[in-house]
Amino acid sequence: MLERKDIISEYERSGSIRAVARKLHINRKTVKNYVSEYLEAVKGGDETLVSYLKSEPSYKTPVRAKRALTEEVCTMIDMLLRDNARKRQQGDRKLCMKASDIHAAILHAGFKISYPTVCNYIRTTLGSNAEELPECYIRQVYNPGQDCEFDWGEMYLTIDGRRTKLYMAVFTLAYSNYRAAYLYLRQDTQAFLESHRQFFHDIGHVPHRMVYDNMRVAVASFVGGKQPTDALLRMEAVYGFTHRFCNARSGNEKGHVERSVEVVRRKAFCEVDTFNEIREAECQVVYACSELNSPLLVLEGSPEAKSQLEFRHMLPLKKEIGCFEQQTYTVDKYSTIVVKGIHYSVPDHLVEKKVNVFIYCNKLKIFCNRELVAEQERTPVNGWKLDLMHYVRTLKKKPGALAGSAALSMHGDLKKLFDAHFADSPSDFIIVLQKAKDKDFSADDIVAYGKKIRSLSMQPSLDSFRQVMFGEADNEKTVPDVTLATASSADIEEYAASGISKITGIMNSNIACPHAATT
Repeated sequence: MLERKDIISEYERSGSIRAVARKLHINRKTVKNYVSEYLEAVKGGDETLVSYLKSEPSYKTPVRAKRALTEEVCTMIDMLLRDNARKRQQGDRKLCMKASDIHAAILHAGFKISYPTVCNYIRTTLGSNAEELPECYIRQVYNPGQDCEFDWGEMYLTIDGRRTKLYMAVFTLAYSNYRAAYLYLRQDTQAFLESHRQFFHDIGHVPHRMVYDNMRVAVASFVGGKQPTDALLRMEAVYGFTHRFCNARSGNEKGHVERSVEVVRRKAFCEVDTFNEIREAECQVVYACSELNSPLLVLEGSPEAKSQLEFRHMLPLKKEIGCFEQQTYTVDKYSTIVVKGIHYSVPDHLVEKKVNVFIYCNKLKIFCNRELVAEQERTPVNGWKLDLMHYVRTLKKKPGALAGSAALSMHGDLKKLFDAHFADSPSDFIIVLQKAKDKDFSADDIVAYGKKIRSLSMQPSLDSFRQVMFGEADNEKTVPDVTLATASSADIEEYAASGISKITGIMNSNIACPHAATT
């Protein structure tokens, strides 16, 4: 605009396009274009002239090929957008990738493209939304170690091929924006207590005040003001913090954690939402939080750096709260206890006995006579959760029941090993189970050693398991502790040979000493 102003001023003084070009050292064609536009504006009157002088010069630029937004990038963006549409149809709207997530995925794939370019393409593809009234925010100031906000988030993940609803407990420190999250099968009091215990244990400190919304696990009653639940009062007595409840429908009063629930959920599961077991999903949440707390660019004001200042201003962690519910159950004829509609197996020698069960949010600890007899992970699906190792004692008496047992069917890899190599000799397989149980091996260990045996060009059998898994040499075989009704033919022959040898020795000694006393 300054160049155009100089050109017009010189033209008004000299009246010559050539003279202006020579004095300002500008191409004569450029001077001619500006002068022509100026003269046209003068003819249109004062309003046209003022509008022309205030407008920015326009340039005719050729349409260039897009170097960053290539066909490969467009295809990848379209694929991610289709995946978002699939998640919305399934009700997983909260797991959809936003433009920032799509941009990060493209960068991880090795493409170089700017964030505005990705946003423009998505906006063009999806269309712009209706204009909304802008919202005004009031910035707050927080003291280090003072406030920590808590909230629940929910999502659907595919665990072991089954679509499962999980709940995520999210903590955010208001000053540093340090985030932590934990997955649970239920949004109940046990999960509420366990999440706080785990968070305080991980950071090693306790904030001065916890901020909650009107969740049922924190607010017991609204009559005469909001009354905290017994669980919240127990935690305050143990850890020493106070609480603050937000107003109804006022998520902005704990905006840090409201945003954190969305950010952590998308960071952890927008790309991968299928896992073999819940522990893999839990590890994914921990990894996502560590990336959010420690970004690739290490800055002085990062959450991890500022959290160290917060920890110094927090309360010390002196003791931890017990996060369990104790119940007494009677073991039924299937050697199971029924907890909240789900059958969990216990060792079969406890049938018709009473056991004490400590119910945690994600596991059960089962005691009999103050001795831990079993530990089971809780399952969100109604049905049966059986451990084959709990039935070895009974299977030694009923080997024919092994092939069709539900406990074996629940462990697919172990059943494949049985069907392929032990279908005709279930007693041998039971001996393997017994030896594994005696040496504190699990069913997964048996499967792993079965693969190792095959890798050694051997067939899985009782002898090969004795050598590879239990470290027993061929000449060190011991007589199995089984009855004749459940023993294999090889075990019967070995047992009979041992007995004949003993009888022969006794008879020979009697012949050598005829006057020996007999009974």
